[in-house]
Amino acid sequence: MNSRKKAKETKMFEELLSANPSQQSRATHKAARDVVDGKVPLSTACKTYNVQEQAVIQFIIDMTEYETILDMNSKV
Repeated sequence: MNSRKKAKETKMFEELLSANPSQQSRATHKAARDVVDGKVPLSTACKTYNVQEQAVIQFIIDMTEYETILDMNSKV
């Protein structure tokens, strides 16, 4: 994967935290939540929300990293 594409996918998680997230970042978040919560497989979530599998995977990675950092900071 080229660095430009990865940067765009990482940007989706950051964008979701912004005041005005795009429809694409919201759809990626919904797909990621459905996958993480075990509601549907990745391929089904991507078809349902019309998003790319790699974007959802990267979103889950970024979301996990963010939640881990918050958790570690709360224990300090």
